[in-house]
Amino acid sequence: MRRPTNPQLPYPELNDEQRRAVIAPVGPVLVRAGAGSGKTRVLTLRIHHLIATQSVAPKTILAVTFTNKAATELRGRLRELLKERSRGLTTGTFHSVGLRILRESLAGRIKGYTKDFSIYGEEEQRQLAQTALESWRGRPPVMLEPEQVISRISRLKSRMLTPQLAQRVAGGDQQAAYVAGLYDSYQRSLRKHNAIDFDDCILLPYRLLSDDPDLLADYQARWQHVLVDEYQDTDRAQHGLVTMLTMTQPRSLFVVGDAQQSIYGFRNADHTIITQFNQDFPDAHIVELVTNYRSRQQVLDAAHAVIRHAAAIHVLPLRAAQGPGLPGSVIKIHELKDGREEAEWVARRIAELMGTGRRPRELAVLFRTRHMSRGLEQALRHARIPYAIRGNAGFYDRRVVRDLLAYLRTIANPADSLSLARIVNLPTRGLGGVTMEQFTSNAAEHGLAPGAALFDARCYAGLKPNAATALRTFAQMLGGWRQKAERGYPPSNLIADVLAQSGYDRWIKTTLPEADRPDALSHVQELQTAAEEHDSLSSFLQEIALMTAVEDKEDERDAVQLLTVHAAKGLEWPIVFITGLEEGTLPHERAFAETGGVEEERRLCYVALTRAKEQIWLSWAAGRQRGQTLKRSRFLDEIVAYGQERAREANSGRR
Repeated sequence: MRRPTNPQLPYPELNDEQRRAVIAPVGPVLVRAGAGSGKTRVLTLRIHHLIATQSVAPKTILAVTFTNKAATELRGRLRELLKERSRGLTTGTFHSVGLRILRESLAGRIKGYTKDFSIYGEEEQRQLAQTALESWRGRPPVMLEPEQVISRISRLKSRMLTPQLAQRVAGGDQQAAYVAGLYDSYQRSLRKHNAIDFDDCILLPYRLLSDDPDLLADYQARWQHVLVDEYQDTDRAQHGLVTMLTMTQPRSLFVVGDAQQSIYGFRNADHTIITQFNQDFPDAHIVELVTNYRSRQQVLDAAHAVIRHAAAIHVLPLRAAQGPGLPGSVIKIHELKDGREEAEWVARRIAELMGTGRRPRELAVLFRTRHMSRGLEQALRHARIPYAIRGNAGFYDRRVVRDLLAYLRTIANPADSLSLARIVNLPTRGLGGVTMEQFTSNAAEHGLAPGAALFDARCYAGLKPNAATALRTFAQMLGGWRQKAERGYPPSNLIADVLAQSGYDRWIKTTLPEADRPDALSHVQELQTAAEEHDSLSSFLQEIALMTAVEDKEDERDAVQLLTVHAAKGLEWPIVFITGLEEGTLPHERAFAETGGVEEERRLCYVALTRAKEQIWLSWAAGRQRGQTLKRSRFLDEIVAYGQERAREANSGRR
């Protein structure tokens, strides 16, 4: 959509509200940016304004967003806009910025950590949580699965609580004290392996800067201007880190976000942070972006019908920059008998739309929970409609990739015993469970991590001769790779050495099922290609750790997109189907038992609706299981009621 321009004003391509945000005085600024209102452009031009008209040095600017994809897009826009002047800018995700602080400052400041620490993902976290559960003495007050332990620890870390503080806060609450004890055991295991998890990428920098005023002053001097995108998605630890960095005057903090789109409470995001921004910064300059350049007004009206009932957030009624479209053609609601009939109905409608010239990639089907995709897939396959599912297991979850990364992490971090355990007998070297149990026990007697014990003759006591020989051979290989890495050997060459010398390449070609070998070999090749972009092993491993904090690549195929509403955040399509609009599905039944749960479901529905540019198809099923009776979602009722209100107002005006 073409925007109005006024060549007499700065940034003539912007509308008035966008311009006010870009040229706001240096200091705390909150930009409440509604869906499709051009917030990324505003953030980019704000940086241009600071450099071009305020004479701010690029190296003093820190721009933070939440996903690798968004950070890459931001860097690209800044390079295009600023050319050479973009050099020196720091841009990245919260986690990448936190990791930068840790790589520079962690060693020597927190006992047990060196600069070569590993970053553990979900699989390693589960192992540590399981170990914590198994080591608990006495009868636990509640039975927890490892995933539940990780989730509760993550919540504590997002609130900036150490294990000791968590114990103190627990007081007489036995369950909270139990979780705090598991947290302490889990954290001790991380330190033992010289490893951190993703929450530590924020919590540990916060602790470092809180405990060391001189270090904090250094970073405040380095990053004098901080800009944050998607501020509604911050948790307390992220907000605390940003607030700490911007404590010095003039507190140049520029945040962009929309409380209406805060949908990541399950990831510890706290929507009250953005709603209370002017309480934390009483002198804040607040600008609202309410012109939507994405959707027709009827789409925005449907979204407003839902979000206007929201509690405890600031509601932004949006106005469309483009025309409203034909009456009755934008929002369509359908009731189906069950999930199967709904899926078949979606497939028929998509086929009809494609028959009118619509491309498959112009359409998306959204659902609340991942399992709902099964019936939709079946119906689309039957109708021979190409589709793609976003959110499937990513490249870095493939087994051969995880195996090779375990080799690389063992090379980089001698204390990483979990990675060592994964690859010490892969391919098979005769180093089974009994051998490694004896070896690990010997290592513990001498106070050594298994990675260090490989190079200590005392730790081979009691091993069978063949096993001891195999373990020494493995240690020699590992030592050789480690020396190469320390000398700056390219990580892509290191992968080639590991494949050839360990026998893993031969293992793929002879041991994996024949049908899986071509894919496995292509995954290995892709990993080597990714490694070629890095000149050090540590930078390569760090980038992968951040990428596995999980983002989907764009699907270039001409296919209908199937995805959850959460995965749809930040995306848009001309036509969107939103399925499963029943009480218990959207809003989800779990939300009824959680404080603020239905409110987050309301915001989730708002996000789903605002993904559409031209048309929305809404559907619900009277039942999804045999004998089940479902009610239509309250959100559908609100959309219908608002439409009736607007119709009455229009008729009254005509009289």
